[in-house]
Amino acid sequence: MRHEKPSWSFQLEDGRKAYLIFTTKDQGDLSTSQDPQILASRQRSIVDEKWAYLTQVHGTEIVQVQSPGECQGRSGDAILTNSSGVPISIQVADCAPVALVSPLGSLNLVHAGWRGLTLGIIDRAVELMEGLGKEPAVAVIGPCIHPSVYQFGENEMKTICNVFGDSVRSETREGCLALNLPKAVEISLTQNGITEIVRIDECTSNPEKFWSHRLRKDRKRQAMVGWIGPRKGDFG
Repeated sequence: MRHEKPSWSFQLEDGRKAYLIFTTKDQGDLSTSQDPQILASRQRSIVDEKWAYLTQVHGTEIVQVQSPGECQGRSGDAILTNSSGVPISIQVADCAPVALVSPLGSLNLVHAGWRGLTLGIIDRAVELMEGLGKEPAVAVIGPCIHPSVYQFGENEMKTICNVFGDSVRSETREGCLALNLPKAVEISLTQNGITEIVRIDECTSNPEKFWSHRLRKDRKRQAMVGWIGPRKGDFG
């Protein structure tokens, strides 16, 4: 399966390898609301196979897929596969793309905005993997909005602080109340026993590299796409 150079990879205990790519504007718009043929063409220029992707709703639904292109457009906010050669993806433009990896052979991609975090999307994702006997040990947090530009309302802040504590409070460059979204994600991960956390420490406020819904009302999206490669000697 041809693909661009991965942003990150992890060796699994079963001889396979998990891969992630975090796209930028250079790879084009990957929003799922566009013409399906244009979207498929852009997707396959990055990883040349049918992608599985979701209609994301800031909830806690998790979709499990076993074959390429399965469940395209199904409602959910996390997508999991244990199968080789099955690209799965999350689309973002400020929310945090989070990958959960089990060394026993499972990859779960989570769309983590503040609403989904407070509802327990990461809790649900970890519970599902544990139920499958594939407990996640490593997490990767991709580019998302950072507190320096993420002005936040007091009522919403109280809601998220009730779950994650006051350490998620921050300030923008102008001194306004802000949410530290990466910190909230990290707290959720550690609450679920995941302490090996890889941070792709980039902010989606960068207009040269990323789209931002919060700052610029962009309708276009970058993506996190992940897949599990086959063992050496296997087909795929």
